[in-house]
Amino acid sequence: MKLTLSLQHGSKTAEHSLELESHQRNAGSRRILEYLLDGEVIQADCVQIAPGVYSVLLGGRSYEAQVVPIGPHAPGAPNRRMVTVGSRHFTIDVRDPRRRRAAGALGNHTGPQEILAPMPGKIVKVLAEKGQEVVQGAGLLVIEAMKMQNELRAPRAGRVAEIYIAEGAGVESGARLMRLL
Repeated sequence: MKLTLSLQHGSKTAEHSLELESHQRNAGSRRILEYLLDGEVIQADCVQIAPGVYSVLLGGRSYEAQVVPIGPHAPGAPNRRMVTVGSRHFTIDVRDPRRRRAAGALGNHTGPQEILAPMPGKIVKVLAEKGQEVVQGAGLLVIEAMKMQNELRAPRAGRVAEIYIAEGAGVESGARLMRLL
């Protein structure tokens, strides 16, 4: 997966290309990540020590990073986070080209819409109920893949017409999860 990062520290802004590969392995509660940052291969040993707080071993140095989401974001808009490492604060905008394409396709969507699994995984929690009215960005369900939990959100306002899955169920990529009217 290729992402574009805008990193802002004070008045300085830098653009970076981040390519995440599936070269991730688990070592107990730790995750060893291998990725490309601006074309350079980097390995990091990462463990979540509290919600939104990570201990990262990178290049032989240890860092503690606190990651906090900044406001809700619309489909296709950058995903903004405040990252604090020591006394330094960074604002990071993560732009995923897949979200931008999906947002363009959904931008004027009316009528029934199927919510599909973006990846294979296990349904951890269903957050919405059949018949429930939801606003754009409202959490619909939580899916776990590769020991990471991801919340799927409503791409637009509507009503949950159908729920095709149950908590604890395993799903394949592209599986129908919910129908939104």
